[in-house]
Amino acid sequence: MADFLSDEWVDGLRILGGELPPMQGASVSCQHEISGTPEGKVRFYTVWIDGVLSDVAKGKLDDPDCLISAKYENAKEILSGVNTAEAAFMQGDLKVEGDYKKFLIDLHGWRQSPEYKKLWKDLGSF
Repeated sequence: MADFLSDEWVDGLRILGGELPPMQGASVSCQHEISGTPEGKVRFYTVWIDGVLSDVAKGKLDDPDCLISAKYENAKEILSGVNTAEAAFMQGDLKVEGDYKKFLIDLHGWRQSPEYKKLWKDLGSF
């Protein structure tokens, strides 16, 4: 089990996200900024094409569809399934800039799919 946001965690996400079954139209690029981590602010990005992770790395992505910001504990709750992105957004615990409609509304079904949820479970509890 890798620590949340560690290099090993990102590597695990790359492997498991690349093995997801395709879901037509579930495409989005996201810049993630997680504050309050043990290492300070951590930036990483994800690029999903038709429900499959095509790229993930620490650092910045040029021209992402959306910028997602959260505090460390809130991000952990969302990815582990304790909270949903929609609820966290409404509570002010998740900020989505850019194409927020695409991420929060259009891709809701994809993020709620058993395969997508299993991805985060398989990364381990953090």
